[in-house]
Amino acid sequence: MKLIISLFSFFLITSFAFGQMKSKIEISSLEYHTVELKSEYFPNENRIIKIFLPIDYDITKKYPVIYTLDGYSLFDVTAKYVEQLSKRTIENDYDVATDAIPQSIVVGVYHNNRNIETTPNFSKYQNGDETIYLEGSEKLKNFLFEEVVPYMNTTYNTSGYNSIIGHSNTAHFVICLPFQKNNPFDGVISLSLSGESDNFKKKIEPYLTANEKINIFIGYGTKDYEFNEFAKYLKSKVFNDHLKINEFNANHNEMPAMSLIQGIKFLFNEYRNIDDFYIESNKENFKIKEYLDLYHSKNKKAYGIETQMKETDFYSLIQMSINTKNKKALNQIIEYDSIVNGYPTQTHTLFFYNKQIGDFKKANYLANKILNSKDDLENKILKANLESYYDFYIHDIKNLEMAIAFFKQGRKKFKDNQLEFSYFIAKASIENNTKKRLGKTNLEYCIKNYKQNRYFREIDLKKLKEE
Repeated sequence: MKLIISLFSFFLITSFAFGQMKSKIEISSLEYHTVELKSEYFPNENRIIKIFLPIDYDITKKYPVIYTLDGYSLFDVTAKYVEQLSKRTIENDYDVATDAIPQSIVVGVYHNNRNIETTPNFSKYQNGDETIYLEGSEKLKNFLFEEVVPYMNTTYNTSGYNSIIGHSNTAHFVICLPFQKNNPFDGVISLSLSGESDNFKKKIEPYLTANEKINIFIGYGTKDYEFNEFAKYLKSKVFNDHLKINEFNANHNEMPAMSLIQGIKFLFNEYRNIDDFYIESNKENFKIKEYLDLYHSKNKKAYGIETQMKETDFYSLIQMSINTKNKKALNQIIEYDSIVNGYPTQTHTLFFYNKQIGDFKKANYLANKILNSKDDLENKILKANLESYYDFYIHDIKNLEMAIAFFKQGRKKFKDNQLEFSYFIAKASIENNTKKRLGKTNLEYCIKNYKQNRYFREIDLKKLKEE
């Protein structure tokens, strides 16, 4: 058991971590509420908490709550990170999907005497249980469980998903919370965790290995001497989907600023998470509606919030289907998008999807459909994507005859774009050493009628001529 601490680490612990906090409060740019609570556990004290709400806090919605101890040092940075990570951006009624976590409430808990309230129980007994709090920490735990959390739940629209952050002393405090009766916290961020005794290892390691309920993030700094050994040990021993242990190039005081973004993101690792689509979409009975319902229910179960898949993520499912050549899933998604969401898919988009997924027969059908379309928008899209069609016929299906026929028909149909269609006829003929007369005729037309365009320059014509 590590009971003897070096003089340097003892000075660091007592002066920074264990001592009563008297730091000057930084003037914050955030808008927050300050509340003084009366506590039966600290009867002669006013207990301060600070509450940060999302900018567009809505009384009809529910919000997860992130509690942070060490309010003097952690509240402001936590609230700023949460504000940025949960920021929603709406442009022309379209959700740009900038939020990496759901909008959340942040509560900063301030200590009147940090030494008394948060000193870890570094047991001097051989079989001592260091997850049992000392008297002051027990009071802080009761204050949180029975007064702070209930106050937030009755005053604000909380979703039931609570997480808590601690650093140094309070990192030890929060990592012990899962062992307490009626623990209300579903997520824990523990930064600069000390406690390398055998007692503590025997208690924490098996719990982290078997834990299936609480998301736990442990951060340690490479320069955070005496506060990184336990995390290093755990990182090599414990593997669990509900646990993440990250290293940061930071000293003790830098750790919160360096690590909190990753820690907060891990608390909400299921939010907008579609990684399971690869597995689900390959099941024989896959249905896109059932998958979207599952997505909704996962977030509801995990965070107590109502969510719908964002359009950006929905289209990521299309790309994931293409990546795995899953035609069944792709067709279901396209049909769902068209019927349920009311978005009729453009012919060119369908062509592009089928080109990517390797359904060349259908892609060829769609290419000719858009070429023969009388719709002005589809005509514009076709003329803006000629390279895609050239690539399809020359490189995907490797059919020179079909390529030339496609562009000859386009040259005949679109009189104002003969230059562009002639270029691709010339390119296909000359580079593939076939129908040379046709290629030469179209190349000469391009040289004679050249004007600036999106597909080629005069130097490109020169190269074709040299060939």
